Amino acid sequence: MFTVCPDCQTTHALTLEQLRSDRGVMRCNNCSSLFDVLEFISESKPVAVSKEEKPPQRLPWEPVKAAGRAYWQAGLILGLFLLIAQIVYFEGYALSQNPAFRPYLEKICERLSCPLPVYKNLDDFNVLQGSFVLLPDRNYAFRAVITNQADFAQAYPTIKLTLLDYNEKPFAHRVFYPRDYLPETNGATVMIPDKTTEISLTIAAPATKVGGYTFKLI
Repeated sequence: MFTVCPDCQTTHALTLEQLRSDRGVMRCNNCSSLFDVLEFISESKPVAVSKEEKPPQRLPWEPVKAAGRAYWQAGLILGLFLLIAQIVYFEGYALSQNPAFRPYLEKICERLSCPLPVYKNLDDFNVLQGSFVLLPDRNYAFRAVITNQADFAQAYPTIKLTLLDYNEKPFAHRVFYPRDYLPETNGATVMIPDKTTEISLTIAAPATKVGGYTFKLI
């Protein structure tokens, strides 16, 4: 059996008699250091390692570095990124239409140069007035004034106009898109906050006499 002095790396041969008589403690005959032979005992003669090559030992108060900790942190960051990506993919449109989140999304998209869906909330439109009158040429003129009360620019609404007979039963309806009632916008598709827009449409006289009308924004 063999052991190695931890100070000078000198190899010493051991016998059972030496172990019994010295109780596992030996004095190195090279540097005179006392050491526990059982800590460095081996059946074969070990290869001497210099102090420079000997790896540093962890002190008792030093924290143990968990193996793979860097990979775990990288995996956590990747998982969070994938979670955020899924939320944006599945809930992105709903979040962009939420007034509480939209200001933050606008700032983020402004920095990232990413398109944000146009805001659209019909409850934020206020109808100031509406009328449906017979013209001298027997056609009808539909007029309405709407205001965007949202804090954001939002898409012009689509209008569904329904005609009623004298029994207040609907007999005809038509859907008008922004391009139908706002030719002067020159392709503009959104209303800025607090903007008021007048809608003016001429409706050809139907065969059934008109007893009333309703319209709604869709």
